Amino acid sequence: MAGMQNIREGLTGNLTKIIVIAIVITFVGSIGWAGFFSQGNANVIATIGSKQITNADLNFEAASQQFLLNQRFPDQQIEDEVLMEISIESLIRKFGILDFIENNGLYLADSFVFKELAKDEQFQENGRFSKQSFDAFARSNGFIPQDYLNRVKQDLVLDFWKQSLLKSSFLSEGEVQESLVLAEQERDITFMKLPVNSFSKEVETSEDTLLDFYNDNINDYVKEMKTRVNYLTLSVEDFKSIVEISDTDVADEYQSYIDEFDTTERKSVSHIMLNIDADRTSQEATKILENTKSRLSEGEDFSALVTEISDDEGTKDSGGSLGVTDGTLLPSEFEEALSDMSEGEIYGPIELNSSVHLIKLTKKEIPEPRSIESMQAQIKENLINETALANYGNLLDSASDMVFTMGSLDDIAKELNIKSIDSGLFSLNEASEDLNSAPILDIIFDTNVSNDLIELIETSNETAIIFERTDFQDESFIDFSSIKGQVSEDYKLMVTKRMTSEFADQTLADLREGQDFRSLAANTDFKLETYKGLKRDSSLLTSEAIANIFNLPRSKAGKVYGSSVSRNGDYLVYRLDSVNNQDTEMDPESKKGFFDYLSDQRVLAEYSELLFAVQENSKVTKSY
Repeated sequence: MAGMQNIREGLTGNLTKIIVIAIVITFVGSIGWAGFFSQGNANVIATIGSKQITNADLNFEAASQQFLLNQRFPDQQIEDEVLMEISIESLIRKFGILDFIENNGLYLADSFVFKELAKDEQFQENGRFSKQSFDAFARSNGFIPQDYLNRVKQDLVLDFWKQSLLKSSFLSEGEVQESLVLAEQERDITFMKLPVNSFSKEVETSEDTLLDFYNDNINDYVKEMKTRVNYLTLSVEDFKSIVEISDTDVADEYQSYIDEFDTTERKSVSHIMLNIDADRTSQEATKILENTKSRLSEGEDFSALVTEISDDEGTKDSGGSLGVTDGTLLPSEFEEALSDMSEGEIYGPIELNSSVHLIKLTKKEIPEPRSIESMQAQIKENLINETALANYGNLLDSASDMVFTMGSLDDIAKELNIKSIDSGLFSLNEASEDLNSAPILDIIFDTNVSNDLIELIETSNETAIIFERTDFQDESFIDFSSIKGQVSEDYKLMVTKRMTSEFADQTLADLREGQDFRSLAANTDFKLETYKGLKRDSSLLTSEAIANIFNLPRSKAGKVYGSSVSRNGDYLVYRLDSVNNQDTEMDPESKKGFFDYLSDQRVLAEYSELLFAVQENSKVTKSY
């Protein structure tokens, strides 16, 4: 653990909490894919150095990748084979770094990970970390708790490693000042602008030339596939506004709540645990806890002794808290003892299969039901939602039957008393919000579907669409005669761009052979212009043109040339005339912002280089 200490220095608790929460959110959002691969630690799929990638690792990674891909491409279906390939490659990169980190003596203990997880409320009981809550969370989402813990630990290690790069990267004052001078540098240029349209008069066309161009570029002249549908929208929201809930309904629901309310006494329990293992017998553990019990009777703090003595790393930072029991949740040996204990009393030692415990009854409480006044609004809202959902479900069942028994969507609309909507002709990129769903678009743009087919698609848990395609126009090539004018314009543009490029290349070649810029311009219809004080943030030229100009060597100012294409397709041929460094002073706040930007860029570059180096030097053995 000592190896990670320097990395953690300077990190705030909030940052670490964000890391942990982000990991948890990824798993929560992606559990639907968890069952694709087998669970457990068997079946090694690859080995990277001393690290083995198992099916359990692949299961986690596939779930994470599925979630991230769904966030980025919500309307696309990712094939299982593609997802598996992405996940395996991601794991190879990750485990290469983990192997590198481990070989350099960096690791995290479980106790530290539990401390970080305790910052998330869903893993807390009474404000303290609950190992039971953590294990229950993992199991409820289809994961083995230890596998889940290992994945969280891996992600924390990787994030701490990235943070260590940030902390170790260093920029000197001289480097910052030099970068500032370069950022504020100005350059003077002389340039000649070559408008594309200035060559258009030289372009000659004929029917055969245009027809050949049309045939060579036939895929540019395609009429988009279009479709037209008649559809109905079904939604839970449509029912919510018409549901009526009476005071009697609310009272009946509240009475059900009272009738079912569990008034069983709740007991908050903490413990001190010692393991029975090769290093400690049950007698030795019992003797230690007997002594601990004596210390407690003399007034020592229970939580302090938990930290000092307990082997349960998961509850050390929560005063040994085991959470709350209703008499059924803890081992029977604990529950039997608790039944006769008073609040604050300590009992034990109690021996289980492989451990010995002292338990403390920290609090007793009998739950009391809330008043009807405090619950009325929530009860009414719940009843409205439940009734609307039930009515929607009934409508959905009826509509499904009608899709198979009725001959037209108009008949269904009349039966359901819902107004149908005519989409009008539209292309794939013009789909309305109602119809912009992959399952719907796949059907209505399918060339093999007949126009009289009626379908019902559930677009979410609370919405559905019934639709009938009424018209369909397949993709087709546009006839040459109808777009001859457009073809002519496209052909002229292509030729003029080529002529402009060739003229610019020839001009550059002549300049580099020693011809005079002004004399060359005088022999053409183009004039020379100057740009004084060009800066890197100028908006008058493209970023590519500015980058090219600032890459010209200052030592050759006055005799070095370049060319670039402007935003509208015109060409610029230019000469670097001079380079001017400005005496720049920044206020402290701006200078700090500039320093932070340079530091971030350096860290990113160093991280990328190190990641590449680790991957290049990792020995990877694939077993699939």
